[in-house]
Amino acid sequence: MIALVFIELMLGSVEISILDAIENSNSIANDILVTRINRTVLGIIVGIASALSGLGIQTIFKNPLAGPTTLGVNSGASLGVGIYYLIPGFAVQFSTLGLGVFAILGAISFLLLLISIAGKSFNLTFVLIVGLLLSYGSYAVLEVLLQLSDSTGMKNYIFWGMGSLNKGQLESIIGLALISILGVIVLKKQANWLNVYNLGEQELKLVSNKSIGFNKRLLLIVFGVWIGAITSVVGPIAFVGIVVPNVLKLILKTSDINRLLPLSLFLGAILVLLADLISRGAFGGVLLPINAVLSVLGVPVIIYFIFKKMSFVKG
Repeated sequence: MIALVFIELMLGSVEISILDAIENSNSIANDILVTRINRTVLGIIVGIASALSGLGIQTIFKNPLAGPTTLGVNSGASLGVGIYYLIPGFAVQFSTLGLGVFAILGAISFLLLLISIAGKSFNLTFVLIVGLLLSYGSYAVLEVLLQLSDSTGMKNYIFWGMGSLNKGQLESIIGLALISILGVIVLKKQANWLNVYNLGEQELKLVSNKSIGFNKRLLLIVFGVWIGAITSVVGPIAFVGIVVPNVLKLILKTSDINRLLPLSLFLGAILVLLADLISRGAFGGVLLPINAVLSVLGVPVIIYFIFKKMSFVKG
């Protein structure tokens, strides 16, 4: 991760001298360096948040394919953003609330809807089907909103949907950092509870008096706020929340949250920084949406786990 941070600061479409940028605070090179620092910090925060929220959601649903993307949480956040951007005059009328509030409300609404439909059974196939249906419903509504929207709203929404770390304003970075710190604290505090929950709800009842349903919903609301906040700033970041926990579980052969949490934190940051370097043309000179890069990196891993699950069922 340290190596990628240095590469993020040094490489880009414009070559600069870091020493010159530091010495001349009023230079263009300094402005570029500040932009790259903001982008790098934002990439680290997004990687951490995506990986850890994915780890938490997978544990709660006991499902290696569960994540912000497959469960439709990103779609809920996207719908919230779509309502904000695509309904003419809506963004102006609710500018005091801001884009982040609508993304968070969309993400939490879809999570709660998923929980209520799934009921007490968090069956793997059923939950994924419900998440997929919610995603399709979201896309259908967004298609209607796109038809009704003006050109400015459409442009804003389309650029947002591609995913980018370019919007790394200091206020956004600080806000996401604070939410991420709270998210990490909650996940760490609930790590032992989640480990016992992983063994089965009967075992959990023997060692804890807490309401299992209440705890699950509380954690999902925390993850929903976390995902919604990230999505509002950088767009719907794909696959990080699925890929990182599964890769680490495969390597370490453990589901212990206490062991997976710190490593997920670093691997999530590494994956997003690497995808950002590729997306902004640092290596090949070709500019790509970061979501396209993450999809190329993430889809093979998801396909692998689907086939692994199918092989296990057949066996």
